[in-house]
Amino acid sequence: MTDPATRELRAYYEHEAVARSRGAAAGRRIDAVEAFAVLLAAEGRGSVLDVGAGPATDAGAFTDRSIRYIGVDLAVGNGIVARERGHDVVAGSMFDLPFRPDSFDAGWSMSTLMHVPASDVGRVMREILRPLVVGAPIGIGVWGGPGRDLWSEPDDSGARRLFSLRTASRNRALLEEYGSIEHWEAWDTGPDGWEYHFAILRTPGPSGV
Repeated sequence: MTDPATRELRAYYEHEAVARSRGAAAGRRIDAVEAFAVLLAAEGRGSVLDVGAGPATDAGAFTDRSIRYIGVDLAVGNGIVARERGHDVVAGSMFDLPFRPDSFDAGWSMSTLMHVPASDVGRVMREILRPLVVGAPIGIGVWGGPGRDLWSEPDDSGARRLFSLRTASRNRALLEEYGSIEHWEAWDTGPDGWEYHFAILRTPGPSGV
């Protein structure tokens, strides 16, 4: 992602955090995070890293099951809102996460990779997987669509967001380079052919097993 795009994305989400305008999770997203948290609990996984956490929208599904939750988000303001809600979200970029290798048992990232052009997805995926233990599951959700990049209309602050609306087959292919897809679904068909893609990816075990 280019520096101008990153600056605009940060400005958009900082403005959203100040305005407290992020809505609560709803619909299929609630089902997805609940099912993923159940999976982590069943596997005895004690921690999860949420990349692009926003104000910790999905944290409760994990903390309700005694799974340690830490989020990272581009906007400092989202960390402030998250702390008010009793959750930890630190400021950072998905291109350079502030965590050591093998720090988390699982990963979670919703509506984040869609802001990354296909040419940069590999770099981001390698960075997201770096703090996870081998064999970790990671839940990933993105808006997809007709295979084109577009900019959103400016918000009240003038900031815009880049959306890379890749097809379902393209998103699957990009993720499969970094593990095996154990679950895949699409939902929420939106305007102009938008749809939501959700995957549970299992990272390679020891020696790529």
